[in-house]
Amino acid sequence: MKVTNLLFWVVDNKLSERFYKKLGFTLVRSDDSYSEVSLHDFRIGLVTVRDEAEFATDAFAGERGKGMYVYVKVENVDRKYAEVRELNIKVVAGPRTWSWGNREFVVKDPDGYKLCFWQPSE
Repeated sequence: MKVTNLLFWVVDNKLSERFYKKLGFTLVRSDDSYSEVSLHDFRIGLVTVRDEAEFATDAFAGERGKGMYVYVKVENVDRKYAEVRELNIKVVAGPRTWSWGNREFVVKDPDGYKLCFWQPSE
């Protein structure tokens, strides 16, 4: 087995697409209601929220991304942090070295999904 992708319900897939492209993701496909971005072989589907009954219950069920972090391993957290700040992307938790052995910082996408950029602390 292999985890290959996530699917995020978003308010505007084009807005989310631009956000992820700024962070270095590659656009795989895009139309009016769905975008797909990738980092190597990992993909995130960005689906514009629809109010159709079969989707509404799940898509509107509380705060998006609550309790979930997408971890993106980088070579140098501090350099990536500087790049993200230059892009005017809001950082919600600045670089920090944790007792479990990671140096990390966190950003939120336009819909509140959290991305944690990390590297093993040295």
